[in-house]
Amino acid sequence: MNASRRGYGRAGSITAGCVLGALLALVAVAAEEPTTAQGPIPYGPGKEIARLANPEITESSGLAPSRIRPGAFWTHNDAGDKPRLFAFNDKGADLGAYMIQGATAVDWEDMASFSIGKRPYLLVGDVGDNQVRRKSYTLYLVAEPPVAAEPPRPASLPLAARMDFTYEDGPHNCESLAVDPVRREILLVSKTAEAGCKVYVLPLPREARVRDLVAKALATLQVPTTTAMDVSPDGLRAVVLTYTDAYEYTRAAKEDWGAAFGRAPRTIRMPPRPQGESICYGPDGRTLYLTSERAPSPLLQVSPEGPAGDAAGAPLHDWPRAIPKPAAVMGSHDVLAAVKVIWGEFR
Repeated sequence: MNASRRGYGRAGSITAGCVLGALLALVAVAAEEPTTAQGPIPYGPGKEIARLANPEITESSGLAPSRIRPGAFWTHNDAGDKPRLFAFNDKGADLGAYMIQGATAVDWEDMASFSIGKRPYLLVGDVGDNQVRRKSYTLYLVAEPPVAAEPPRPASLPLAARMDFTYEDGPHNCESLAVDPVRREILLVSKTAEAGCKVYVLPLPREARVRDLVAKALATLQVPTTTAMDVSPDGLRAVVLTYTDAYEYTRAAKEDWGAAFGRAPRTIRMPPRPQGESICYGPDGRTLYLTSERAPSPLLQVSPEGPAGDAAGAPLHDWPRAIPKPAAVMGSHDVLAAVKVIWGEFR
C-alpha cells in the first residue's frame, strides 16, 4: 500500500511390510531434516535483473516464486485492482493474469507460495487497513496452476480455501504475510510508523471455508514500517522488509517463531527502489527477490556470495508426496495420517 489435493489406483493390496517400510522411510526423512538455519548467508549488492512487461501490473505489492515453473514469479496489485494474480518470468515477460473465483480485493497487500507434499499453493492476503478500522480480514488460498508460455486468456483459479479472521487485540494495518510450510503456520506482521510492529500467527486451513479465526500475537519487532515478509522453504528463516533494508530472523527446528522473533535480527542491505513493498526467497531458499510499486516495476535480485552463492538455484519442489507434513515435526497423529495416505496410494 502506498505509504498512507488421487491416490493412483493399482491392482493388488499393500502388505504390512510395505506399511512398515513406509514408516521407516518417514523416520529416515526425519533424520535428514535440518535442525537449524546454517548460519548467516553472505549477500552481495542487489541488482535489477528485469522490468515487468505487463502494463497492468501498476503497483506490485506482493511477490512469490513459482513452485512449478523455474524462473517464474507471481505478483498482485495493491488496493483498487481486481482479485487477480499476475505471472511473469525472471526476464520480466508476461505469463498471464489469473482471476481468483469468489474473491474480492479490498486491499491486497502480500502473498506467499509454498508446498505441502508435492502440492504447490498460493496464499493472498487481503489484510491492508490504513485507517485501522476493518472488522475482519481475509486470506485466499489457491492451488498454483501450471503456468504455460501462453496461458489461456482469460484464466481463472478456483478457491481452495477462504479464511476470515480478526486479531486478538483489535484491527491492524498489515502488509507482511508469510507461510511456514513446516510448522503449517501463517505469519502476519502489523505495520506501524515506529518500531513495535507485532507478529501474529494463524494455522493453515484444513477446510475450504474457515470463519472467525483469531490471529494470536507472537512477538513484537523493534522494526518500523514493515512492508513485506517471507519464510524460506525449509521453515528456518524469515525475512521482514521495510522501505529501506530487510531483517532476517532464524529459528531452530524445535523452536517456534515466537522465540526466533524475540532475538535481535540480522540486517540485510537492500537495493534502493521506490515504494518497495514486496520480497521473497527464491526456490533455493537463499536468493532474495523484490519488486516496486512504481510502474514499470523492476525485478531486483539479492544473491548470496561465495560458497553460499554456489548452492543457489537448487529447486526445492520435490518433497515426497506421501508425507503430508515434514517428518521432523510429526507427532503420532501425523504418522498415522501419513500411513493412511500411503495406503491410499498403493491399494
